[in-house]
Amino acid sequence: MSNKKIAVIYLFFFIIPYIVCLGVVGIAYNALVLHALTWRVIAGGVVGAFGMFAVKVIAQRPVLIMYRSSTKKPLKELINFFILERKRTTIGLNLIVDFLLSIASIYIVAKLIPLSTIIGSAIGWLVLILVVSLTLASYLEFESLSIYSSKKGK
Repeated sequence: MSNKKIAVIYLFFFIIPYIVCLGVVGIAYNALVLHALTWRVIAGGVVGAFGMFAVKVIAQRPVLIMYRSSTKKPLKELINFFILERKRTTIGLNLIVDFLLSIASIYIVAKLIPLSTIIGSAIGWLVLILVVSLTLASYLEFESLSIYSSKKGK
């Protein structure tokens, strides 16, 4: 698999869904808590961090395959940060980054999106973007990221 293909698949399979999930964290918190920008945002950040961690765990197998297939150092380093099968410090840093990004998402959503949209249709649009992104990534390179391989010679 070429580095260009890995970058495109990583974009659609991990980066876009990651950003969309951060948006879901921000929208869900702001839809549930009308006084979003008080000390309670810390609880939203903690819940968001563990939710984002769960999203990363689901994507570990394809991320490992992309990491092993890439040859460009910047791409390899970006992918490497999100591999969770390593030291506890890396996992801790991932949780801290997710916590900070979840809090940022809560504030950004509260400032940029009107409450009527937050409570109305915002989650639906994010789910649509998530489905389209994952479908494109799967279509682009399902065989390379799959744990199943077709038998050659049949």
